[in-house]
Amino acid sequence: MKSLLKSLFSRPTALSDLERLILDEAKTCLSPGTAVLWQRQVDGINDVQRAVGGGTVALRRTVRGRPAVDEAIAFPNRESALDIAAVVLVVDGGFAPMKALVSSSGGFLSCISYDCNAAYLEQLSRMKQAFDVRLEAQLVTDPGRG
Repeated sequence: MKSLLKSLFSRPTALSDLERLILDEAKTCLSPGTAVLWQRQVDGINDVQRAVGGGTVALRRTVRGRPAVDEAIAFPNRESALDIAAVVLVVDGGFAPMKALVSSSGGFLSCISYDCNAAYLEQLSRMKQAFDVRLEAQLVTDPGRG
């Protein structure tokens, strides 16, 4: 019984297609060395916690249900809260543009915060129908500078 409850409530969740798209676009603003660290951190994310309402997504790497960090891939800028990049998503068809802010904490990617509910974009990303999505990223703070 205990293992059944544990598997139901502690299952790690992977990044969605939309979240990967945002993180890939944000990476384009970074220097080549920082982009390598960025990609290694993204590849290690295996626990994604989405807030109800689609406003915030917490990003973590866990091992056996506990947070795990690899200091070898940490950004030089290890501030406790650092806004790295702002990504604006525009979907044709009458949808309002949406802004996603990618942040780090202690040198590791930690959060994607949307300025509104991202549920409709998540639904669009799962549909078989093609939608034209334009993304534009702007660097807020370089995590490669300590």
